[in-house]
Amino acid sequence: MIAPRPPDAPMNTQPSLPEEITHQASHWFALLQAGSPTADEREALAQWLSADPRHAQAFARLEQLWAASSLALQQPAPAAAPTLSRRRFVGLSVAACAATVVLGASTLWLKGVGAPFADVRTAVGERRVVPLPDGSTVELAGNTALNLDFSATRRAVKLLQGEAFFTVVADPARDFQVTTDAGRIVARDGEFCLSCEGASALLAVSRKTARVLTVAQQTDLEEGLAVRFSASETGAIQHVDLGQVMAWRDGRLVFFDTPLAAVVNELERWREGKIFIADRQLAERRVSLILNLNRPEQMLDALAKALAVRTSRYTDLITVIHSV
Repeated sequence: MIAPRPPDAPMNTQPSLPEEITHQASHWFALLQAGSPTADEREALAQWLSADPRHAQAFARLEQLWAASSLALQQPAPAAAPTLSRRRFVGLSVAACAATVVLGASTLWLKGVGAPFADVRTAVGERRVVPLPDGSTVELAGNTALNLDFSATRRAVKLLQGEAFFTVVADPARDFQVTTDAGRIVARDGEFCLSCEGASALLAVSRKTARVLTVAQQTDLEEGLAVRFSASETGAIQHVDLGQVMAWRDGRLVFFDTPLAAVVNELERWREGKIFIADRQLAERRVSLILNLNRPEQMLDALAKALAVRTSRYTDLITVIHSV
């Protein structure tokens, strides 16, 4: 393992490593951050680390970056290289197969890809308008996924992740329903924008009315109103600037007095890679700025200038935001 780098030292002061190795290190690092690895995964990681000194070096750089950002990481120590008996060889082959699956999943996680088997989905940074079987349309923001369920008696959508703008045509025989983990939206016709953020969702109505149904209550919204809700709680109904909420449809992101954490969640729909914030206080700082979706590579630079923060990047998949 290389000696720790001082927190403020630029990353390019260390010898460069092949891009393939740095990406592999990022995948393993993402696996550990995403949850508790299994025994097989830990063994496969230990084998990868011991296979080439550059592997351990690349992984150590990620550990140093994480520690410098005050983000805790519990990293298992690499195991000593075992004697390769026939039985051990078979075991390592199984572990290697598991590692292949893990690396693929980690790559998807780092790139922000989810729900790969959804009926309809967009890639990170992609916008797409999809006609629905009943004549309605849905416009998907970046990294959005949904499933469709349409029949003679039913027209329903399951929003799995992301954000979508629905234009619903009237059908006296069938309400239009959009289901999320937070609750269900019901409308006869009209237009509304719905976004999912973890266990909560945000609904903004731009034409006609829409109803939010959760386990706890029912909430009706008219044009120009919005509400955030989860399965256990519905927030206060608020007047909303529809131009700001739906600016992504015109190729812009507009933030006004928005917590940095919320801004980062939005940015990850439009640029590949994960963005980590160094501390809770920084995550709560308020941001006001406008970003161009057609230039995703400039988003973090614009954010850094607007908020007077510093960014450290490790490949194109991991960025950490620090206070200056």
